Amino acid sequence: MSMRSGKKLAALGLVCALITPGIIGFTQEGTPSVAPNIQETPLPPAVELPPPPGTPAQETSRPLNATEAARIALLRQPNILSAQASVTAAQARTQQARSSLFPLLGLSAGYTRTQNISSEGNSSFSSGGSSGGTSSLSNNDSFNATATLRQLIFDFNHTRNLVRQAQQNERAVEAGLDKTRSDTVLQVKQAFYTYSQNIRLVAVNEDTLRNQQLHLALAQARFNTGLGLPSDVVRAQTAVSSAILNLNIARNNASVSRVSLTTLMGIDPRTPIVIDDKGEPDFPSNDVNGLVDIALRKRPEIIQAQANLRALDASLSAARSSNLPSIGGNFALSSRGGNFPPGNDSWALGATLSFNPFDSGLTAGRTREAQANLVSARAQLAGVQLTVTQDVSQSWINLRTAEQRVVTADAEVANAQESLRLAEGRFQSGVGLFLDVTDAQSALVTAQTNRVNSQSAVDQARAALLHAQGVPLR
Repeated sequence: MSMRSGKKLAALGLVCALITPGIIGFTQEGTPSVAPNIQETPLPPAVELPPPPGTPAQETSRPLNATEAARIALLRQPNILSAQASVTAAQARTQQARSSLFPLLGLSAGYTRTQNISSEGNSSFSSGGSSGGTSSLSNNDSFNATATLRQLIFDFNHTRNLVRQAQQNERAVEAGLDKTRSDTVLQVKQAFYTYSQNIRLVAVNEDTLRNQQLHLALAQARFNTGLGLPSDVVRAQTAVSSAILNLNIARNNASVSRVSLTTLMGIDPRTPIVIDDKGEPDFPSNDVNGLVDIALRKRPEIIQAQANLRALDASLSAARSSNLPSIGGNFALSSRGGNFPPGNDSWALGATLSFNPFDSGLTAGRTREAQANLVSARAQLAGVQLTVTQDVSQSWINLRTAEQRVVTADAEVANAQESLRLAEGRFQSGVGLFLDVTDAQSALVTAQTNRVNSQSAVDQARAALLHAQGVPLR
């Protein structure tokens, strides 16, 4: 031991003696005569959710990566099932609007029975008696059947514009389904990498706890041989207790993030899963302008806004033709008679003209409303385009920054490991303080945590950039 280190140890021993008089004493050789009074912290078992009753989902019986977890969500997530039902409803509305362009066939049939009651003569009443006339009852049966065929001939494309509006609304709803799918994929991937991040942090804290336990054993051994200070043992035990607490917190975070992940996947949150953490594939492209162009073509929000714009354009055309003449044709075939089937047949062929030249401003009001909605839709499309451009730009910046942080974190971990190695060596050889060991261990934990967080940020940034482009899940 050098003279300088010996002076530090002597000074530290003097301070401890002054701070805790009557508790710690020293022999003539400098060996502590009273053992430190420390409270050991037990390591609690990890809290695990019980699995749900029944057979677990087949998809979760093997290790999953982020893409496979997203595929499960696309099949099971209730939000996607609801969006799919909305698409079906939109398709039905298009079918309803289109039906007005095709012939309409109506059938009707009826049966009527009429009873006629007639009477003849008179009646009189007297004290001697009464006299009456005669009555008769007759039935008359009538059958009828009619078939009517109606067809729209011309209405200045009013109905066709309504059909076009319904078709574009259907396309907008389909784009909304694609957006729901894309958002779900991003949410699942982010939750997956958060779970992976927390699992890695559990490993970091487990490794830290092992190191702190080794430091405690070293401090205790030096104290038992008369070379260490009781304060080193207390400090080592405190570090062990802190490591146990941090490990418990890390385990809880991992369990909670697993519940969040399984919920987003659309499966029972109690379902145990094992992840295959290969990370998100690399994204080498630096052509931000090209990425923006792809996003402006493929993002569901853009497609949805464009469909809404076209739907409102068709709505404006339909509104302008609301009070224009409409011409339709009809053909009717009927049969009547007293027997079944009736034998008195007839047919009729005709045309109808419907025209409302004056509607008290109804058409003008509809037109103004449609024009305002169209202006609003154009502004919304421009806003969505700006948002998509911003999304791609920010995602690219976040990705490249996160990749730089990984490089820095790797160097930080390497330096912290070397610092801890040197501090442990100095303490073992008696020329260093135990405080240096605890400081170096704390710095290593910080570096390892930063490394885990940086890698998770890279994976999430890559997933976010794919989402920003509108690239579907493969």
